[in-house]
Amino acid sequence: MNFELLYDEFNEKIAKKEFEDSLSLVPKLIESATNDLDIFYALMGKASVLTNLNETDEVIETYDEIINKFDDSKDSIILKYLAYAYYNKALVFAKLNKYEEELKVYSILLEKFMEDTSEDLEIVLAKAYVNKAICLGELNKLEDSIKVYKELITNFKNTADTTVLNTLVSSYYNIALTFAKLGDNEKAIQTYDELIEKFSNSTNENILEFVAKALVNKASRLKELNKNLKAIETYDEVIKRFDSYDGKIISQVAIALHNKTVILGELQKEDELLNTCDYIIEKFSNVNNELIMNVVSTAQVIKDKDRFNNTY
Repeated sequence: MNFELLYDEFNEKIAKKEFEDSLSLVPKLIESATNDLDIFYALMGKASVLTNLNETDEVIETYDEIINKFDDSKDSIILKYLAYAYYNKALVFAKLNKYEEELKVYSILLEKFMEDTSEDLEIVLAKAYVNKAICLGELNKLEDSIKVYKELITNFKNTADTTVLNTLVSSYYNIALTFAKLGDNEKAIQTYDELIEKFSNSTNENILEFVAKALVNKASRLKELNKNLKAIETYDEVIKRFDSYDGKIISQVAIALHNKTVILGELQKEDELLNTCDYIIEKFSNVNNELIMNVVSTAQVIKDKDRFNNTY
């Protein structure tokens, strides 16, 4: 039977979620293949079907078969999608919590393909870096995790791809979080500052959310260092800059306002505290968001407590 017709039938069955039936077509697909690319597509399709059937051992075996058969291929199309064979194999190990095996696959993938920073492979390679860093974090190798994030930033600093840009900003953010986990607040703040400086002028709201979160977290680190006034200044920067936004970004404004009230309370700056609570209540009383509603409730409790204290 003609490979193209059989391959169309194979994909139709996948679209209908008839995975067992589509799997039964794989031997016929391989038999009717006329070149290496046909065989490659058939085996990648098989791995996809087995993934849907949750046959993890067979998925890994199939990706191993693909890698062993095509690792030295010169075909540009095969090489492009071979990177995904490595990546998907690593994801299977991640699902099984086999982090050491997952880590090895990412390392091989990046070593083999990193010289090719074409648009075709940019996204999968950036994702491989991120997942490798996360994997190292799961293994409690936090310093190594930071090194991987920094390598990602170096290799993709000139990217124009929106997805990879989001990966870059999240890498800065995760480096800062990791420094905080290591108890190094100074380096965490320094990294947040790098993120803020590099991405503050973005018009992408996903990236601006990271900028807002970086400012909020920077302020929290400053508070940890007992730099309360600088923390308040940083929270005010969040409020001033992002007050007119909505969605996820406005949640960061609410967090900044709440955290500011905590510091003002500790510093016993009652007038400023009450003014901030008034602002929270006025701005957010009609917002239907659980996090923001909790912030409003806390502000109202502070106001009620002040009113009670002034009554007696």
